[in-house]
Amino acid sequence: MSSPSFAQTRGQALNLEKQTDAQLSKYSSFQNTSSTSATEEETSIEQSINELLDKRDQIISALNRISESDLSLSTSKLQQLQRHKEIFQEHKSIYDKIKATIKDDRNRNNLLFSVRSDIDAHKQRNVSSGNGGSSQDANNYINEERVRVDSANSFAERLLQQAYTTRDELFSQRNYLNNAQSTMMNTIQTIPGINVLISRINTRRRRDTLILASVISVCIIVIFLY
Repeated sequence: MSSPSFAQTRGQALNLEKQTDAQLSKYSSFQNTSSTSATEEETSIEQSINELLDKRDQIISALNRISESDLSLSTSKLQQLQRHKEIFQEHKSIYDKIKATIKDDRNRNNLLFSVRSDIDAHKQRNVSSGNGGSSQDANNYINEERVRVDSANSFAERLLQQAYTTRDELFSQRNYLNNAQSTMMNTIQTIPGINVLISRINTRRRRDTLILASVISVCIIVIFLY
């Protein structure tokens, strides 16, 4: 049985990239939750991303072997291989950042939950002890501190939510631009003569700009003379 060709192996890489992108989008949504532990869905998506990254690493290794064994491989295919490596590293970096953010948020939520629990326990002890006025003052102080903590926490969560929304939009736009750039590069490489056509268009544009600048300069000189 013959070995898979470059095109067949690259097709697998493209499919895995799409799956990874979709899983990363789902995984990023867990940054906005306030849970103190990972849900079953979160754990499942995290495992799926790890498996996809492992498969892509193997696919890239296979493409490397094909490129090393086939010296007649075109430049465009070598560029496609390089692009797959770059996207792989980008997805790994995004995954690590999302995972770190979820961990930090969860640690913060656990800390806040612990503080609230301590405050409630302290309040309950004071109520049970029946210390009169001093107990009431302590309860009032604890309640005021709790309100301040809740207010600060709410404000921080709103800021984080806005930051996450902005980041997700930038992430989506970057993926769109990367896909558009990749499509454009593939089109340029597959359509004969398109590079020449683009070069001619740019040359004509520069020529028209020079002509327009010359006409404007002459008009200005004439205005000053007369």
